[in-house]
Amino acid sequence: MKSRARAPQPAIGVQLYMARELLAKDFDGTIAAIAKTGLRHVEFAGFYDRDGAAIRRTLADNGLIAVGAHAVRADMDDSEIDRTIEQCAVIGMPHVVAPVPLVPAYCALVGKSDNVFRDAIAALTRDDFLRTADRFNRIGEKVKAAGMRFAYHTHGLDFLRFEGRYAFDDMTERCDPALVAFELDAGNMIAAGVDPIPYFRMLGSRVTLAHIKDWRSPLEPAVDRIPPTAPIGKGVVDFPAIMAAMAAAGVRHAFIEEEDTPAEQVIAAIGSAYRYLSQLPA
Repeated sequence: MKSRARAPQPAIGVQLYMARELLAKDFDGTIAAIAKTGLRHVEFAGFYDRDGAAIRRTLADNGLIAVGAHAVRADMDDSEIDRTIEQCAVIGMPHVVAPVPLVPAYCALVGKSDNVFRDAIAALTRDDFLRTADRFNRIGEKVKAAGMRFAYHTHGLDFLRFEGRYAFDDMTERCDPALVAFELDAGNMIAAGVDPIPYFRMLGSRVTLAHIKDWRSPLEPAVDRIPPTAPIGKGVVDFPAIMAAMAAAGVRHAFIEEEDTPAEQVIAAIGSAYRYLSQLPA
């Protein structure tokens, strides 16, 4: 009797938001340093005033592949979205990602609240998430027409409850599977007190990308704040179980992200996380 082959592990990359300070100071040098860690896949979060062709050349010179970018938002107008999609296509990435839903109260609270982020989240309604999903369907049509796939990246706020169910559950039902994929941030979900493993199982092929984070112990779950970061593999997250769930779901790429790592430690942290995740059982 033949044993069933295990699903391949996702390719490990890095979300470049982690290296934002370094990239802003020395884009080419930082890309080269990241390449020396051994990983080959990156996800952008900003393009640092560089055009798509220049970014593509820098990546090629260093043997790196851009898988996607946190580049569009639901509150952008169509012309800005079109320009952003075009830049992503020039770079040659297969995914365009929206990092946040509509958060209507955020701008109105700037300068009027001591904690804009939390207060804006507290003001969110179920309708805000439904309107976000409708907007994502339209953005997804544009991205698909450009030959790429659109995905939405989750935060803790997606797991606010309305009428006894998570906002994210409403979004997965409202978003057209042919137009909108998902990038589950396993770390953000755990920080919100939500187990990501059932979502990998439930959404399956709709989850094309994922984020990997770790948190210091003790973890106090909350949907409206980011807890203190731990180096990946040294905090509370069960990475063997998470990676196995990603593999079973067919997730193609998983991106390292340690948001508050000091700039001078970022390259070493990326290398350490990549080595740890690469040695987990296949």
